[in-house]
Amino acid sequence: MFFDMHSDILYDIVQKKLMKKRNILKDNHLHQLEKGNILGGIWTYYTDIHHPLCDFNQAIDAIMEELEEARDMVHIVKEKDDFSTNKINVVLGFESLQPIKDVNHLKSLYDLGFRHAMLTWNEQNHYATGANGDPTRGLTELGKEIIHFMNQNNMIIDVSHANKQTFNDIINSSTRPVIASHSNVNRLCSHKRNLDDMQIRKLTEKGGVIGITAVKNFVNPYEPTINEMINHIDYLKKMNLIKHIGLGFDFMDYLNGSNLTDLPNASYTNRLIKALQDRNYTHSEIEDITHNNIINIINELF
Repeated sequence: MFFDMHSDILYDIVQKKLMKKRNILKDNHLHQLEKGNILGGIWTYYTDIHHPLCDFNQAIDAIMEELEEARDMVHIVKEKDDFSTNKINVVLGFESLQPIKDVNHLKSLYDLGFRHAMLTWNEQNHYATGANGDPTRGLTELGKEIIHFMNQNNMIIDVSHANKQTFNDIINSSTRPVIASHSNVNRLCSHKRNLDDMQIRKLTEKGGVIGITAVKNFVNPYEPTINEMINHIDYLKKMNLIKHIGLGFDFMDYLNGSNLTDLPNASYTNRLIKALQDRNYTHSEIEDITHNNIINIINELF
């Protein structure tokens, strides 16, 4: 089984809703998830504030409408041990809080069921600074208010896409574990979205989990394969961090197809199990990496 720490399915829902499509999950996603033995994941809405046809409130309405239509197949996880055995279990989240005005606005979205957030995508906003922002700028005072709210309300704080200063500020400001939902090892693939050894240590010492991702530019753009992806897992294992490894695939076959050649979408995830077995990972280690570690931290935070 897999629990995917990062999926853009909510973004795909909004785009297809704008095209007047219905049954988006059933027609486009659920079959792949079932074939790949994915029991659930953190589904984020990438807040595309520049989309000419869609404002933020309209996007949220579209998401909630689709989830309501799929309620027999999808379960929204909102609290500890709130996992269904016969549905896809989803934690609702945001990939950037840029369109969110303040803490009260986030509270209204929490009330709808959202339990996760990255303060930024790659941009610089009124809360924090992403990977493409000013490297000397980090978390703002408003951002610290957001971190406090998320800590107090048992939300998942995600530092993927944060620049180094924001990463450090969040680690220092948060009183609870944080995750990096879809980031790899910078030592193996030098990219500003990947984590250096110091960041890896800081995040895991705080009790967090790192979601190794299947985005080729974060794995190895010259050899984008499952075996190269497992090299990142191996690296963390050699740091004695097996209990801090998860998977944040970030499948984009429905967006721009920037995943691995032998792991192009969610229906192929069992290839990863076989590859881990070939690397002599034990059954227990594979269970931890594929779902136990992240589910444990979700239950701890919720």
